[in-house]
Amino acid sequence: MNYFKEAVENVKDNVNASSLHKYMAQLREKKDPEEIVLLQKAMDMTTDGFREMIRELSPGMSEYQAQAIVEYHAKKGGSEYMGYPSICGGGANSCVLHYTYNRKKLDAKELLLVDMGAEYHGYTADITRTLPVDGKFSQEETMIYNLVLAAQNAGIDQCRKGKGFRDAHHAAYEVIGKGLVELGIIKEINEANKYFMHGTSHYLGLDVHDAGTFTALQSGVVMTVEPGIYIAEGSPCDRKWWGIGVRIEDDILVTESAPIIMTAALPRTIHELERLMAEDF
Repeated sequence: MNYFKEAVENVKDNVNASSLHKYMAQLREKKDPEEIVLLQKAMDMTTDGFREMIRELSPGMSEYQAQAIVEYHAKKGGSEYMGYPSICGGGANSCVLHYTYNRKKLDAKELLLVDMGAEYHGYTADITRTLPVDGKFSQEETMIYNLVLAAQNAGIDQCRKGKGFRDAHHAAYEVIGKGLVELGIIKEINEANKYFMHGTSHYLGLDVHDAGTFTALQSGVVMTVEPGIYIAEGSPCDRKWWGIGVRIEDDILVTESAPIIMTAALPRTIHELERLMAEDF
């Protein structure tokens, strides 16, 4: 007993808040197989909700009605809670990061950005899709959407064992920067942060922004890849781009070989999304 008490006191003397944070980050960064199972369940529930919302989305709905569809089906599938406040931003609201008011009525010629994640047994999913309310992307929306998708694909390809945690962001940022220059929205790549003003990835697990070391990726890490472009009204570019906010987010498992898109069951391409929106239900 005395030895145990001495050991406890020794640990107390040598552990401070900084070192404790480091140890917990190391523990939570790499997921055990059982944790991956729980995360996959949370993602599958979220995906089911998204699919139903995409099929039902139509002009005249409100942001909160789209939110309710996803949450209903996620909870119907077994989710106890949502992992974070749901984001459903239509039109100009799609350009507002972390918009959660969700009360606006949706018009036909708008995009709806939906960022939601079900929680299951403490583990949370995190998915974003951007959708045309009337079921068809406009020409300008298509160009921005496909640019974000290309950036996401570049980021996902960097989610490999041994790569730096921020390599996914650097890859996505370069694609978006070059694309915005080609579209005439910016003049130089380093101006991309006017319209892509957040990081591309975070760890996922017991928190939607889970703890981690932000060092070289290991097999068993689960992370998001979520580039976006947000062109608010009044931006210093052609007015035809104003009000277009697009983010695409998926949850990625780092393995010994290629990255696995754990949320791949939910369509990402314009063709797939428009086809799903056209389905009868």
